[in-house]
Amino acid sequence: MLTQVFTAILFIIGIALLFNLKAVGRDRSSSISFKKTEARSKRIKINAEATLNRFEKAVLNIDSLLKKIRKKRSYLYSIMALFFIAGLGIGFICFSVPFLTMTTGLAFVPLTYLFLLFRTQEITREELAELQNTMSIITNSYLASNNILRAVEAYVEERRRYQDGSFQKVTPFEEFVSDCLYISRNVDRNLSLLAAKINNKYFDQWVKNLRLCMENKEMRFALQPVIDAMADEKIMQIESDTQMKKTWTYYLLVVGAMFAVIPTFRMARKEWYLILTHTPMGQIIVFFMIVAALLSAIYVMKINKPIGTM
Repeated sequence: MLTQVFTAILFIIGIALLFNLKAVGRDRSSSISFKKTEARSKRIKINAEATLNRFEKAVLNIDSLLKKIRKKRSYLYSIMALFFIAGLGIGFICFSVPFLTMTTGLAFVPLTYLFLLFRTQEITREELAELQNTMSIITNSYLASNNILRAVEAYVEERRRYQDGSFQKVTPFEEFVSDCLYISRNVDRNLSLLAAKINNKYFDQWVKNLRLCMENKEMRFALQPVIDAMADEKIMQIESDTQMKKTWTYYLLVVGAMFAVIPTFRMARKEWYLILTHTPMGQIIVFFMIVAALLSAIYVMKINKPIGTM
């Protein structure tokens, strides 16, 4: 009797948390959607549109995450294998059925992306902050001298002055100065190469606006709004990450309550556990539970997708 009551309580808690998660998702979506809409409107204003398909974006995104932590594809494959083995172990302990064990192992593989995302989150913020600061310094210097080569060169010299030479690495801005001085005097071509090396939509638009400034000095006002839009988006992303912690908490509670029923059956009602894990209908139910947990995790990750990549 107590086991049945406990099982019923777990089901009720899971259902209640599920509806609460949906309500929180709607509330959060309403607040964050406004921020995302505002960020999207800023990008439309500065013509920062993506042209790659979803698969190409995913591959480039994973490669960029690996590059930030200075790892190769072999590291990605090893992490995927570790998550797969961990999933197999958890599936074997919970179900002891080959089909469900393999399903659990495969469901753990996509967690590799989440692991890379969390590991590189702080690095990404630091890089964006450094790029924003660089753009601001070069913009102020260019508006004062009206010479982009001199402005970038002044920034490079100032950067070298405050860095230890033994740990200094060549940046794209230093390569831009070298290209202009020793390889080609075509500043427009060198700016295109610089934008390709930086590979940031805001910097790309900043370069486009800079070309307009070089053609028409009255277009100087077009540089600062790009930097301001980048700063606004960074603030919105920080707020979004803070609010997403609550959503992840609710999600983990829902999944925990949903799967806690299975070991409860195993300890208290073994015949129910055998029906759930050793019959075709029971295995189908557990399979759909695992798929639902995986799809909901992907949905939560999609909500927390960096605003700058939407």
